[in-house]
Amino acid sequence: MFETPQFVTGPFTPQRVFLADREYGLALDALVKGCSDVLVVSSDGNKLLLGKRKVQPQPDWWFIGGRSRPGDTTIAAAKRNVKRELGLDFPESRFEVVANYSMVWSYRKQEPTTNGTADLSTIHTVYLTKEEETAGIPELDANEYHESKWWAMDDVISQTDRFHPCLIAATKALKAKVAFEMLEKATEGKNCEDPSAAHSDIVEKAFNFVRAMKEAKSTEASVKVVFDDKAEKYIRPGQDSDGSEEEKKC
Repeated sequence: MFETPQFVTGPFTPQRVFLADREYGLALDALVKGCSDVLVVSSDGNKLLLGKRKVQPQPDWWFIGGRSRPGDTTIAAAKRNVKRELGLDFPESRFEVVANYSMVWSYRKQEPTTNGTADLSTIHTVYLTKEEETAGIPELDANEYHESKWWAMDDVISQTDRFHPCLIAATKALKAKVAFEMLEKATEGKNCEDPSAAHSDIVEKAFNFVRAMKEAKSTEASVKVVFDDKAEKYIRPGQDSDGSEEEKKC
């Protein structure tokens, strides 16, 4: 739970290979690429730093992150991606896994752009200290991002037509992880094998954790949306851009 362990069988030496655009495009057609993305969290635990991307496959608010390399642990890749994107060099110990998601995109940056791409992404968190937050966040690459902005977690979860469903799911999973950590902390030093030793705060935190897990659990095996870039809204099949159900034609 809340981890993506790596299992290495035999000696492995990563090969650093550069692919030209054509070869990389063919690789995207044939393979699912691994990504390590990060939710940068404010010191009070209530806000997320998101970047508004300019480029495909997700030209909207998104995680900080990118692809991983062969041999990387997901945390090693997350650390490298945050350093590349934000110029902030955090130790690996500050990154924690939140969830894993499969993503399929209709478009991509590389030609032919309409071939799309597919990812398996591990989402991590890194919490900023008050000092780091006060110092400010470096500007993201202007070639890839419009801006970065702090968003309240509850606002991300509630605005289902404004944020990508994977971003919303990851935010819910982060809340479930926090609820689990609170439960875990409450049980420290307690004799959990003896029901009589259970305290009301443990029962409450257990209830909160189960509820958070239920809220984070997807009800669909494949969640399909279309992004209306003019309205800046995510539309489910069968909906108009205003969120209303389309009339079925005979």
